[in-house]
Amino acid sequence: MKEKFNQAGGSPAAVYRTAIYLRLSQEDGDKQESDSISNQRKLLEDYIRGRSEFRFVGEYVDDGYSGSNFERPAWKRLYRDLESGLVNCIIVKDLSRFGRNYIEVGRYLEMTFPALGVRLIALNDSFDTASERRSGDFLTVPMKNLINDYYCREISRKVSIQLSAMRKRGECVSSIVPYGYKKNPGDRSKLIIDCETAPTVRQIFDWKLEGYGNRTIASRLNESGVLSPYEYRAANGGKAGFNFKKYDKALWAAGSVYSILQNECYTGTMVQGKRRKLSYRSGETVLLPKDEWTRVPGTHEAIVERNQFEQVQEIMRREIKTSGGECAATLSGFLFCGVCSRQMTLKSTYHGDKKYRYYVCPDCERCGRHSNRISEKKAIAEILKTIRSMSAAAAETEKLAFLPEDSAEVKALDKELSSLDEELKRCLRLKNRLFDDYSAGILSREEYMDYSRLYSEKIEQAKSRSEAVSEERARLISEISDGGCIRTFRKYANITELNRTTMSELIDKVFVKSGHMEVKFRNEAAIRARKEAAKHESGIEAAL
Repeated sequence: MKEKFNQAGGSPAAVYRTAIYLRLSQEDGDKQESDSISNQRKLLEDYIRGRSEFRFVGEYVDDGYSGSNFERPAWKRLYRDLESGLVNCIIVKDLSRFGRNYIEVGRYLEMTFPALGVRLIALNDSFDTASERRSGDFLTVPMKNLINDYYCREISRKVSIQLSAMRKRGECVSSIVPYGYKKNPGDRSKLIIDCETAPTVRQIFDWKLEGYGNRTIASRLNESGVLSPYEYRAANGGKAGFNFKKYDKALWAAGSVYSILQNECYTGTMVQGKRRKLSYRSGETVLLPKDEWTRVPGTHEAIVERNQFEQVQEIMRREIKTSGGECAATLSGFLFCGVCSRQMTLKSTYHGDKKYRYYVCPDCERCGRHSNRISEKKAIAEILKTIRSMSAAAAETEKLAFLPEDSAEVKALDKELSSLDEELKRCLRLKNRLFDDYSAGILSREEYMDYSRLYSEKIEQAKSRSEAVSEERARLISEISDGGCIRTFRKYANITELNRTTMSELIDKVFVKSGHMEVKFRNEAAIRARKEAAKHESGIEAAL
């Protein structure tokens, strides 16, 4: 039942069913002592005591919840009681305790509460909806709400800047750390290896390199009795979250294995800032593009080597579903049709008691069912032969002197950098002229703003691309100079068996056309540069 107010004196026609609402969050900063829950409670209880118009129903407390939105558990419970009529009067210390979002606060004060017949009293603001119109607070209250909202926005902005600075320094700002690590007791912003769980992480990566699927890896861990990340955190008194939990007892699942395998943190690189809040008023977040993530290498000890991590990413990129708990076939995901470039499919057939496996293009009508297929046995033999040939050539080319800057690949990157530099200078020059044209009346204000925005975007694009090309150039020169790709091939000089680990380390793609194969190796640019050196210095023919 809605309560009515006496229009003559503004006093209630009946006793109010009254609740006190208490709220406190980190955004209140140095005001936490004066705004503490206990101090708020004492103030409100003293106010109610001795006033016969209030019948105390109960208190609703949101401790640790922001006032920027109304997604608070105690408030939601209170609002349900308001709708049901159990409560029709709310008393708070001040309007900022009720909320800091001036739009939402205004909606409650101007629309929702009058419709429900609810009275709101904010003691320190001398605000009472029962006498609002006569006191002239209809002007001051919106201003107070704006100030509260502005305060919340500024606090959010300052916290965001501080967290961003910490992320850029490589400090861990999350309360939940990746499985396999724990926070350093001496410096909570740093990670150290958790000796209990790090071996499990290494085992997961090893199994993946052997070709096991995520679901199979999860089953193996569950069968071995290894606690899932959720259960391990819970058992050690940490904040577990709900990322990995689906049942009463959280088990390892394909998703939890995948989350570990794709986490670059295990290489010693701190990766943060993957998500951003839509607004300081909202708890919702959006996933940011990878190039906007904050990555700081070398912030902590690695659990897996960088090259092992990259191999696993390559395997997952061409992931092949397996059945019956088996590993993926050695060549699955690596063979492509030389006609249409589609990934080839592994098939099986029987002749008597013998089983034969072969790869075929799924687009049989276009590429020819019989002309574009190859047996698994023949493909493996040809790839092994090509690897041994490349390894023999690597042994010779490693001895040759060669300037990486003279390679065709590096020169191509230098040319692109020069072109980007010219584009950047041109856009800066044109942007600087815009104001002169605007001042001379050649451009209108709208044209000036549009062109300024356009050139700013072009400048940022040129800078971003230039940084990416510079990184690629540095990586390529390092590979050529160091000769790491050559040494990688040399260790396979006497290879007789092929597995998925070797395939992911050496080979990018293998194209098949009419039974013939063309092998494309990883780090092909660096290998080509060494091949040029070999031809130039001693005429060695190193087939790619």
